Formats: sequence, structure tokens, C-alpha cells
Amino acid sequence: MFLEKTPERLTRRTRLEKLLLLALRCLAIILLALAFSRPFLRSMNLTTEAASFTRAIILVDRSASMQREDLSKQALTSAEESLELFDEKDEVAFAFFDESMKMAADFPAWRNLGARARKSQLEETLGDGISSAGWLGTDLGKALTRASDMLLAADLNQKATEREIILISDFQKGANLDVLNQSAWPEDVNVRAIPVSVKSPGNMSITLAATPTRSNIDEEELYRVRISNAADSESSDVTLSWQGFPDTAISTTIAPGTSRILSSRPRPAEAEKGILSIQGDAHSFDNEVYISPVQPRPLRILFANQEGAPETPGTPLFYLRRAMQPTPALNPVITTTEELDNTAMEDREVIVLSGTWGEEMSEKAREFAQSGGLVLAIPGEGSSSDSFAALTDGDWKLSEADVSDYALFSDLDFEHPVLFPFARAQVRDFTKIRIWNHRLLEMGEADDSGAQVIATFDGESPALFELPVGEGAVFGFLSGWEPKESQLSLSSKFVPLLYSIFDHAGYSIRSAPTLYVGETEHQKPGFYEETKGDEQYLVSVNLAPAEGMTASFDPVVTLAEYGIPLLETEQVAEQADLPSEVLARLESEEKENRQKLWKWLILLALILLIIETWLAGRRTGGKSVATSIPTATPS
Repeated sequence: MFLEKTPERLTRRTRLEKLLLLALRCLAIILLALAFSRPFLRSMNLTTEAASFTRAIILVDRSASMQREDLSKQALTSAEESLELFDEKDEVAFAFFDESMKMAADFPAWRNLGARARKSQLEETLGDGISSAGWLGTDLGKALTRASDMLLAADLNQKATEREIILISDFQKGANLDVLNQSAWPEDVNVRAIPVSVKSPGNMSITLAATPTRSNIDEEELYRVRISNAADSESSDVTLSWQGFPDTAISTTIAPGTSRILSSRPRPAEAEKGILSIQGDAHSFDNEVYISPVQPRPLRILFANQEGAPETPGTPLFYLRRAMQPTPALNPVITTTEELDNTAMEDREVIVLSGTWGEEMSEKAREFAQSGGLVLAIPGEGSSSDSFAALTDGDWKLSEADVSDYALFSDLDFEHPVLFPFARAQVRDFTKIRIWNHRLLEMGEADDSGAQVIATFDGESPALFELPVGEGAVFGFLSGWEPKESQLSLSSKFVPLLYSIFDHAGYSIRSAPTLYVGETEHQKPGFYEETKGDEQYLVSVNLAPAEGMTASFDPVVTLAEYGIPLLETEQVAEQADLPSEVLARLESEEKENRQKLWKWLILLALILLIIETWLAGRRTGGKSVATSIPTATPS
């Protein structure tokens, strides 16, 4: 009301000058705004994601420890739910593993199938019984390594954006991970570990600790077993007995997390197929040990003589056959040959060389000893040093001794395992054995072959020696067995001496060794009849001891120690029960995380601002620019 109204007068017209700078600044602000909104594309992929997909292998444990409660069922349920993680464009394979990995469906089998179709295909595959937990051990490292190799090999045809192994197991401590130490884990192969667990914790297991060494077939069979109790067990009471014979029970306590070695009661005479078992455990899959009875052990002896091997009285073969009679412990089988070849030596444990033989036969016999066989060499009158040296591989000289009357055994080494059974005063007298003819053996003063002289002739030339050859040995008799050479075969020492040599070579009277599932063709613990040559015998097969170590390890910690990149263990079942709108939101978040467009938008905005700054400085010549603001001057 106090001012005079006058018309406005325009003193300067406003006009836009640096349009390029204005456009760059506006575009940079728009890009920053878009970046902070964290956008992602729902209906179309980025250029780099046009062919992106995940290639995955689902590994399900079916080893013996998975027989506990419903672990196998839990594992299959988790495997079916894991299929929800992948869509049609992803490639998925399915496999089971124990000591080896067995494919149930490879990548082409499920290509371009959705989760529902893959579940249907999986149900058809499981109908063949492939999913049933067996009795083999757990080689977790081998399964992981093979799965990663398959993922990388598939990249040769079409490279995947992500590679993933879904590992479903009870993660028991007895699992073998040694293979993971042999090579570095590929960085672009991730592992998602999904554990399954039992409701009843703890486990007791029994394994055979030692079989008894028996010098007499009539000795009692006492076996030592190891009983282990898991650290998470709630019970410590256990009973050990021969199955079916309650009067052999032994009750004891084993604290959780510890183990004890117990000696069993004597094996009952009626328990031909004896089973030692424990009671007091909720999980019975590893509560039995199968023990084969003592059986006659076949001892295959090949008698070789180039001059023929008659079995007439007075010949070495005649006395050998009568010394090697079948017993409840050993079943000697003697065959003869005039030439040594691979066919004749096949499946033989002992070769007896008698009389005179050539260098070729010596070389064959030495090869037999090197592979673990036992050679008894009895050079006869007229044997050459060259053929004997070819057998011993030493510069030894062999000649005929001049015996005027007779020779006696002397300097007997009763500390040697072969003569140790004769160390007692009642049986150590060898002076009644007279030797009419023998060979002289010169080994040399600095012999380094490892030969050990067990006895000599009158304290001079070696009479009996042992020479280690490879994995086997050569025993040399420098006098023949027949009466024209010596009285050895007619003495009471002959048969015990031969059996002592066989015992020292490993063909002793022992209980049958136990075998584990996976070491033979038998896929389940128990007793089995087997045939080797013409012999039939009973073998026992037991569960591998490592499978009884059921305490679980933390896969996140343990696998990370091997450099394996681990994905977060997601509860797939929980996601499957979520509403569809929540699942859509989770899928959008996952897709946004994969695209990460906001990073590219910020980078582009920074580039534009750098260009704008450079362009503005270039146009003003480096001087500051005052912003011109149009004004209206009131009158």
C-alpha cells in the first residue's frame, strides 16, 4: 500500500548456453538416484546373463552308518526339497555315494525339466533300490572330488555361471577325506552341506582287535575285540557274548567317548560259524563280528627235479609226501614237475628244488621267491656252482665234501625261529642224525646278502641257511633227505623241522583272517563259501571299523579346512512351505543380488562426472565461472 506500482522491466534475457554440460549433470543425478533405488530386471536378463545358469550335483550318502533309524529317508526327503532350488534352465544331476559314487541321473537326463518333473523322475529311479543304505564305508573325499571333476568337465560343452554340490550325509567321523589332501579344491565349485541326524544319540561298535596265534589245533579260541562307545552316548553298560550262547556273556561298562579291548570267552565247540555280538546299544548295524572257524589251510607244494621225480622208497619225494600228511590245520597238496614255468608255479606257496638243475630253473625259482614264495633248495651230488649262484644271486662256490666217515650237525642257532621249537633240553639233541654225503658252500668273508647260517657240518661248512629274497626266502639244505645222503628224513626231527620252516614263512596254524566289506565281492557282512583251485573254504566278512565311528563332525568347519567354499546351509523345507508371494520376493532378492545393477549405475555416474569436470574446465580455460542469474529490477 506504500509502494507505487510500476511495470516490471526486463534488464537481461535469460538463455541456456552450455547444453552439453547441463545434460551431463542431469544424467549423473538421474543415475545416482537410480543406483540408490537398487533396481533389477524382472522380465529380461542382462546382456552378460543371457545364458547364465547353475549346474549342480546332489550327492546323497548311502553308506553303512546311514542304516541308523530313518537317516536314509531323511536324506531322500532333503534331496527332493533341494530340487526346489533350481529351475528349468539349470542343469542338475543326482548321485549316491559310499566307497564310490554311483550316478542315478546325469545332466542330460534332467535337462530342461522343472522341479516337479525332476521329482517324478527321481521317484522312478529310486524304485530300483539304488537308494537303500548298504554296508560299504564312507569315502566322502572321493565322492566330492569326482563330483567337482564332473562339474568342470561339463563346462567344456557349455560353461555354467555357478557350480554347486549339494552334499547330504550324516557326516560321521569315520568318513574318509584323504583324497582332499591330494590336490587343491577348485575355487569356482561351491558346496552346500545338508546334515541328517538320528533322534537317539550315541552308538556302540565292536571290531576284531586280534586273532589268536595257535601252535596247536586243540587250543581254545580266545578272541580280543575292541568295543567303542560314542561321546554322545547316554548309556555305558554293554554285554559281550557268542551269539546263541548266553552262558558266554561278559558284562562291563564303557564310558562315553572311550573304548576298551576285551577277551572273549572260549569259542563254544558248537559255534562253527561264530558271531561275537554286543547288547545294550540302540543302533545294531555294527554290533556283530563274524569269525570263521579254524580250517585246514591248503599248502601247495611243487616238487621240481629235472631228472624226474620218482616216488619210490628212498627218494626225497617219497619222504616229503609222508611228512606232509593232511592235518586239521594244514592240507598239503604236492605236485611234481621237471621244468619250472608260470603254469606250474601258479597258485603255489612252496617250491622244492632237488638233485641237479640248470641256471634257467634257478632264475625261475628266484623270481618265485621274490614275489613272496618259499623255496627249499636241496642240491644233489654234482650240482654246479653257477646254477646255485643263479638262485642265491651271490658269488658262492659249491663243491662236493670229502666225508671219510660221517658228519654231524653243529653250531645250531636255537635263537632262530626255525630252531626255536627245538631249544628245550629234551629235543635239542641233533647228534643222532648222521650225514654220509654233503656239499661244501663257500659264501665269502664279506657276504652282504643277508643270509643266515642256521646250522653247520662239524662247525665248518654251512648245513642249513636262510636267504631272504624279495618278499620271500630260500632255505638251503646242503645234504639230501634220502638215506644215502643222511639220516634226516628218518629222524624224529624231520617233520617238525619242515613245519617250523613253513610256520616261519607265514604258513602257520592261525585262525582265519577277517575280511571287510569292500575287500571282496561280498557286499554284506556274513559267512561265505569260496573256492580256490580245488579247495573250498569258509570266509568271514565284517563291517569296516570306521563305519562304527558315528559321532558327527561340523561340515562347515572341516570342509573349510580343505579350502572348499561353502554356501550357507538353507532349510529348504522351510522355504517350500512359504507363501507364493514370499517366495517371489525371495526370488527377486536373489536375482537382484546376482545382477547388482546399482554398482554399474554408480560407476557410470562417476564416469559422467569426470567427463563433465574435464569438459567444464576446458571450456573456461581453467578459470572459475560465475553463474549468471537473470533478475528483475523494481522501479
